[in-house]
Amino acid sequence: MGRWSHSSRLTTEDCKSISVKFLKDHHYFDVEGIRHGGMNWSRGGVKTGSISFTVSTIEGDEYIRFLYTQTDNHSGEKTDLDYKVRLTSTPCHFGGRRWWFVCPLVVNGRDCNHRVGVLYLGGGKYFGCRQCYNLTYRSSKEHDKRVDWLRKHPEVFESYLKSNDLNKHHLLLKARFRL
Repeated sequence: MGRWSHSSRLTTEDCKSISVKFLKDHHYFDVEGIRHGGMNWSRGGVKTGSISFTVSTIEGDEYIRFLYTQTDNHSGEKTDLDYKVRLTSTPCHFGGRRWWFVCPLVVNGRDCNHRVGVLYLGGGKYFGCRQCYNLTYRSSKEHDKRVDWLRKHPEVFESYLKSNDLNKHHLLLKARFRL
C-alpha cells in the first residue's frame, strides 16, 4: 500500500533487459567458445520485442554481440543495431568464474565501464546499466519513508491522530496497515 512517486523516472521493470543470470541459466558460459542465441520479451502475453546475440567466452575476446531492430515510436523508422558489449569475469572463492557485462554507454562525455549483472534498454538505442539510464526500482517508487518514520515516532503518530488534517489521516491509514 505504497505511495506512487510523481517522478517521471523509468523503472527497471518498464525496460527490456538482459541479465548474466539468464545467460548462465541457458549455459552460455559453460564452455569456452562462441555460442549464438536469442530471447523474446512480452507483456501481458503479447510479444514486445526480440533480440539475437552471440556470446564469446574465448579468453582475451570476451563479449556479447547484440543484433536487433529498433523502431522509433514517433516516426516508425526502423534502425538495425549490431554492436558488442564487453564481458568480464571475476574468480569465485570456491572455483569457477562470475560473469559480468561492462556497460558500454557514454554519459556526459565519460565512458561508464561499470561492471553490472543486468543491462537495460532504458529509452535509448543501446543497452546500458541502470545508473546510465537513471532507472529506479518500482518498489522504491512505491515505498513511503514517512510511514517508517511515523512507526519510529509514536508520539508524532498520536498527534496526527488528534489533528483534522486529511493528508495526515491518509498517512496514518497507511501506517496502520503496515504495523
